[in-house]
Amino acid sequence: MASPRSLRGTVAAAPAVGTIVLAWALLERPVSWPGFLLVALLALAPTVPRGARSLVTVAVVATTIALAALFHTWPPIALADAWDALHDAPAVKAPFDPAAFPALHGLVALAAFGLALAAALAVSARRVGVLVATVAVGVGFPATLLEDAHAYRLGALALGAVLWAAVVLRATRLRRLVPALGVGSAVVVAAAAAASGGLAPGETHVDWRGWDPFARGGGTSGFRFVWDANYAGITFPPRPTVLFRVRAPKRAQYWRASTLDTFVADRWIENLYPVNAGTASGSLPADPLVPRRDVKPGAWLRQQVTVDGYRDDHVIAAGVPARIDGRSLGRVSFLSGGVVRAASPIGAGTSYTVWSYAPEPGPRALAASPARYPAAAARYLRLDRAQFPGYGAAARARRVTRVFTDDRYEAIWAYRPLWDDATRITARARSPYEATLLLERWFRDDGNFTYDEQPPQPRGQPPLVAFVETTRAGYCQHFAGAMAVMLRMLGIPARVAVGFTAGTWKDGVWTVTDYQAHAWVEAWFAGYGWLTFDPTPGRGTLSAVYTLASDSADAVAALGTGRFLDFNQVPRDRPRGRSTPAVAEAPQEQGIAWWVVAVPAAPLVAAALLIFVKWARRARRLRRRDPRQLALGVRAELVDELVDRGTPVEPDATTASLQRTAERVLAAPCGPLAAALAEARYGPAETADSAARRARDELRRLLSFSRSQDQPGARLRRALSLRSLRTGLTSSAR
Repeated sequence: MASPRSLRGTVAAAPAVGTIVLAWALLERPVSWPGFLLVALLALAPTVPRGARSLVTVAVVATTIALAALFHTWPPIALADAWDALHDAPAVKAPFDPAAFPALHGLVALAAFGLALAAALAVSARRVGVLVATVAVGVGFPATLLEDAHAYRLGALALGAVLWAAVVLRATRLRRLVPALGVGSAVVVAAAAAASGGLAPGETHVDWRGWDPFARGGGTSGFRFVWDANYAGITFPPRPTVLFRVRAPKRAQYWRASTLDTFVADRWIENLYPVNAGTASGSLPADPLVPRRDVKPGAWLRQQVTVDGYRDDHVIAAGVPARIDGRSLGRVSFLSGGVVRAASPIGAGTSYTVWSYAPEPGPRALAASPARYPAAAARYLRLDRAQFPGYGAAARARRVTRVFTDDRYEAIWAYRPLWDDATRITARARSPYEATLLLERWFRDDGNFTYDEQPPQPRGQPPLVAFVETTRAGYCQHFAGAMAVMLRMLGIPARVAVGFTAGTWKDGVWTVTDYQAHAWVEAWFAGYGWLTFDPTPGRGTLSAVYTLASDSADAVAALGTGRFLDFNQVPRDRPRGRSTPAVAEAPQEQGIAWWVVAVPAAPLVAAALLIFVKWARRARRLRRRDPRQLALGVRAELVDELVDRGTPVEPDATTASLQRTAERVLAAPCGPLAAALAEARYGPAETADSAARRARDELRRLLSFSRSQDQPGARLRRALSLRSLRTGLTSSAR
């Protein structure tokens, strides 16, 4: 049965442990409460036993149980799993789904356990200062990862927990514990009430969510998505950041954010017009360019999107959205091109469901798609001010040639070489679909283009003209932009789509990072609407990303033109490209390498270990039950204090000699302490117990007074002194 003293320690530590565990639990959504409840109980376990040896034993056992339970494996393997999760953690934004990231859940719960255990040990040692520091770290770090009022509420709970512990620990007798509990409860309630007064984090709060101690150069993830085309070069952060997760079938899709439907001057831009102000839920307005979207709603692709690090007002969806249930998005607007935008940037943790029209026509069906274009498609055959005739129109080659001699369209005269290339490449095409595939193939292989995130900058030519005719080096913006221009010249409605490739699929969820940001081409076909094509080389197996793979047997048979490009193979002289973002990225602040942190951290860890060893030895000495042994422990602690202050003490020094030395060094009377020591060691057995406890109390008062007179620097030097470690065994034995 626990003693009143142990009960008081448990009661004092419980709020601090609970607050720390709660702070870390809020990093998950939904919270996996069983794991956090377990670590809270394990962290409180060391507050029950008495004696340093028992305390350390219980702490080690509790840590072993926590490792095994959180990672479902043996502790050594669990440590390796925790280390791997620590490396992957910067790529995941809080709050995260523990079901999707089980290893990260174990790491977060383990961090909560470690800090909660440290707080419990600080309470057991009656070190309120250590408790304050532990609670500050244990609550402060996860609070910086949360962007709502949780940070303030957690701060209030942390303050209340520390004050609670201080009040309860000052109750020296059990009968005084009840009033102390009342005072502590009032403090916690008052602190929580103060925190819920409508405060919210301001825009100046520190955001450490992208910090990665393992990333080369450190830094934070600061992607700004600028959907309009940018040809000046791109850079990636050292490690990916998870932007959103999509629960959807294992049929890879491109996740579209917007479309760049207008070509002006030298680039593609987003120039969408509102179709309907919309609401938070419901079907999107009918779209004349998506002819079969609403024919079979049961065939729509359902997606549940959960936002992590994505911060933009464009709503992510596959294909062409048909219906949306996004009450958490607030009011949304429906724009041309099937684009949906929220009234404000979407925040982390937002979830919504969207149903999309994502057709999967076979190559044979597309080869038979006629070159018939409704009036609504006309805007997708325009470049700057020039309107191009549709594919297969009478005398279209002559009509296009006139565009490059008409003064009204002088702005696009520089693009004449792209028209010449497009007609040459597609000369044998017998349908819009075949022409589209021939262009795609040319960019991916036959044209000898190179994927380059920092391509040469053009001089005297528009960026896309220089890309096709001169440098032949660029990234997704170049490939998609140039192909869309050439398709419009050929009379095939086209636009640039921007968003993200499929990501990685596991347990029914697609996880998408900023590394998957991309731009591709959408071309329009009669009877099916907008379909995806990707001219950027090095993107891997297209059939794993979208269904219109040019090297499929069906495509070869339907087109009758021989085998198309094998997209599984990348030419030997061209490196496989990385996923390319459709973004202009904000400059990344350079952080510090891991070793710059590790080098100064090593002596800090050693110093902390030394202080812990001294504390554990002191706790063991002053908790002995035998009065003679307790008196020896009191004497040893006094000797260690003198030795750490630079005063040597003879091993066989008498109590009177030790008293004189202590009074000289500590500048305080030591008579009561010496008398109690002498009685405890040499007096009658019936008074030894009370004398030993009196000696311990006198030692604590003496040391507390003496240390209060010291400067902080002197106290730190004494805490880190190694002198007492060399004499401690001898002093304890005497």
